[in-house]
Amino acid sequence: MADNLTKSLFMSMLDDAERIALSDPDGERVPYTSYSLKDRNESKVPEVRNPLDDLYKRAASCHACHAFESRRIFADPVRKTGAKVLFIAPYPENEMIFSPESLGIFKAWWRLSLLLEEGEWALTTLIKCPVSAFSYESAVACRSFLREEMMLLKPQSLVLLGSDTARFMTRRGDDMDGLRLRRFSINHIPSYVTYSPSEYLHDSSLKRSIWQDMLFIRKELGTEERCK
Repeated sequence: MADNLTKSLFMSMLDDAERIALSDPDGERVPYTSYSLKDRNESKVPEVRNPLDDLYKRAASCHACHAFESRRIFADPVRKTGAKVLFIAPYPENEMIFSPESLGIFKAWWRLSLLLEEGEWALTTLIKCPVSAFSYESAVACRSFLREEMMLLKPQSLVLLGSDTARFMTRRGDDMDGLRLRRFSINHIPSYVTYSPSEYLHDSSLKRSIWQDMLFIRKELGTEERCK
């Protein structure tokens, strides 16, 4: 069988013959064409799939707990591989991980107070389906998804938002005063605890405690020097 170069030369010769027959040697009516023929058996380059897309697709169709019964949407996390901080909220509050009010508080306090630059933070949830309240059953059902997500995202540290997330992830029954201002290791990743934006919106007196957490965490992260 002729190779591709021979095939291309043959096709070009046919074009030349057509121009001669039409008295068009300069190609004014029949333009010159460059041929690059592919063998029909040539293998196609496989499509590269993001493993996170497959993970979230599986999570969005999970029926392992009762949360799926009221599920209408799936909140896509803010994904950044190798981020300095992965924030873990307890569950999506609506079609987004945070309500508009909680999101404003999060950006103004948690992200800015830690002096994080764009690309240095990612955001996900412990429970993947939007629910109205924390459920231990749902957290257990979603644990494997979060573990796989952490393995793929490869965060340098974790910040656990809220008492429910903190107690579940650290496997401790302490109240927040017993969990805050400490360093934990979760899957060999340095992890820290603070309140969630929704907890602050329900109790503004937490503002001082949250600020103490931010000062402690940013010192642990090494971003403290950025404020000088």
